[in-house]
Formats: sequence, structure tokens, C-alpha cells
Amino acid sequence: MPVRPLKPCAWPGCSTLVRGDYYCPRHAPLAAEKQQAAKRTVHKRYNERRDESDAFYKTERWKKLSAYYRKKHPVCEHCDNAASDITDHIKPVKTHPELATDWDNLRALCRACHNRIGQRVGLVAEGAARPAG
Repeated sequence: MPVRPLKPCAWPGCSTLVRGDYYCPRHAPLAAEKQQAAKRTVHKRYNERRDESDAFYKTERWKKLSAYYRKKHPVCEHCDNAASDITDHIKPVKTHPELATDWDNLRALCRACHNRIGQRVGLVAEGAARPAG
């Protein structure tokens, strides 16, 4: 098996040669700490911008309705394979708050389907074409 060539450490100003890593042993912990700090900043900004509509999902009313709906629909309504993990709104609460507790606006999804459908909805909201599938 060929050996990877040496390359300089990615830390600015460091010329230590490394093989297979981005940073030398001296700068690897500093780079990891810097990356974690950047993630914390991004998460903090995201949480500060969340809409007040997200508070709905913390109410007892929603928690009980969600649990009851999943009890009545134990299998994902999208793929019919996995157990339902999430009660999802067909029309989002952010745009249709009047349908937040409407039984006909709910669907039980597994986490994988929820993430796929959420990405598709996000793409459509941004004006991009809907992916096939």
C-alpha cells in the first residue's frame, strides 16, 4: 500500500510536516477547540432566531396529541416500514397555526422520512426544484 506524502500542518504559520492529518500533534487540539467554539456560536445564533411558533411543540397539549397520534399510527405513514418516531404537520405550524392540532393535518413518520421530507420542504421554500423520489 502506498504511503501518503508529507504535507505542512494546516495551522497558519506552522511548517511541521504531517502524514494523513490536517494538523500536527501540537495544533490538533487547538484546531478541535476552535471548531467546537465555531459550532457553539452557530448553534447559539440558530437558537436565538427560532420562531416563537416552536414554543408550541413544548406545550402539554401538543405532547399529548403527538403521543396519542403515534399510538394510533405506530408505523411510518410514508415508508410503511419503520416505527413512527415523530408526529409531523403536513402544513407547517409556522405558516398554518390554525391547523396545529387538526388531526387531518398530522402524519406519523420515522426519523429518516421526516428528515427527507423536511429537506424537500426546505428546498421548495427556498425556490429550488423538488428532488425526485
